[in-house]
Amino acid sequence: MIKTPKLATRLLFGLAAATASMAASVAAQAAELVIGEIHPITGPAAFYGLPESQAIKAAADEINTSGGVKVGNTSYQIVIKTADDQASPTVGVAALRKLLGEGAKFIIGPIASGVAPALKPIIESRPDVIQLIDGSIADGLTNGKTIFRNQASVQTYNDALTRLTKARAYPTVAIMTDRFHAGFMGSQKPLVDALEGQGNKVVAQEYHKLNDTDFAAQLTKIAALKPAALVLRGYPAEGALITKTARHLGYQGQVIWEFVSPPSTVLKNISSAEMEGVLNAIPPTSQDYVALGNEKALKLEARLKKMFNAEIGELSTLSYDAVYIFKAAIEKAGTLESTAVAKAFTQLKTTDVPMAINPYAPGEGGLLFTDGQVTLPGGVQIWKGNGWQPLANLKPN
Repeated sequence: MIKTPKLATRLLFGLAAATASMAASVAAQAAELVIGEIHPITGPAAFYGLPESQAIKAAADEINTSGGVKVGNTSYQIVIKTADDQASPTVGVAALRKLLGEGAKFIIGPIASGVAPALKPIIESRPDVIQLIDGSIADGLTNGKTIFRNQASVQTYNDALTRLTKARAYPTVAIMTDRFHAGFMGSQKPLVDALEGQGNKVVAQEYHKLNDTDFAAQLTKIAALKPAALVLRGYPAEGALITKTARHLGYQGQVIWEFVSPPSTVLKNISSAEMEGVLNAIPPTSQDYVALGNEKALKLEARLKKMFNAEIGELSTLSYDAVYIFKAAIEKAGTLESTAVAKAFTQLKTTDVPMAINPYAPGEGGLLFTDGQVTLPGGVQIWKGNGWQPLANLKPN
């Protein structure tokens, strides 16, 4: 008789504890922060996109392990949803709509300069969606309100190129450009004007497109003009084939690339010996930071190896940084509400993202973004042996 109430009390306490535990479990499951990412996981630009996607997942894992994204008294675990754009505008639009349909309001990507302009009208029609571009360098993508970019602009690439051609005083330059690359095509005339304004006469402008394999007609014309420098603007597979063809046609001048080029992709189409001495005017890549002993880049490289048994990609640090930028903006906003997070993006300072690997130059007041765009230093690499090395001195040795 005496034991019955105690048993009932224990059962009630047990039931209450179980209920509380279930509630806590439900709350914990609900504390998720969804970030969508759009990159070419398959297709001709997968050598860019897959490493970027892996770096995003590595950053999310690192943040989640360290306690998540803190908003008030709640710690959110980041959930990454991946969409494959195959570097195709049509596929990219479908990929974005899929992510939005799955409830993703925070988007990282894309890289392809043909895809990014196709996504912009959709992003701008949804004021509750915030996009951070970690790859495409095309002009006119950011709006400083809901679309931001932590990759360099095409102007940064062109600035590095013009500093190089000025320092080396090439009297004549020929240019071959991928006509489907929106960033390069949109900046072709300003680049030509800048080159000619500093004494590098542009004697030829020829064009090709992604997946082309025969460049003999364009290069025969260029070789006959004997320009001191041949500037290639596009993607690495075609760049390697163009360089190889130019050498076979007897071109003896300086070949200069202007695009991110993983050695593993380059060497599928050209030998290391044929690449020796080729220059590349681009901002420092992830592999440059690793080569320079950057501790955070080395840590990311080790995490990618552990998680995916994969090497760090040229753009991996940009994608890694993008997750930390979202974390900083959300914690600064103190909410997941899009309007507040977008405002926080405009107020972020470079010092608010201490985990960032890339050396973003602070804007006015220390801000990370100016009109939605970061400032990254340009640079030049030179091919030596089996890969790229940073070039400290722009003038010939």
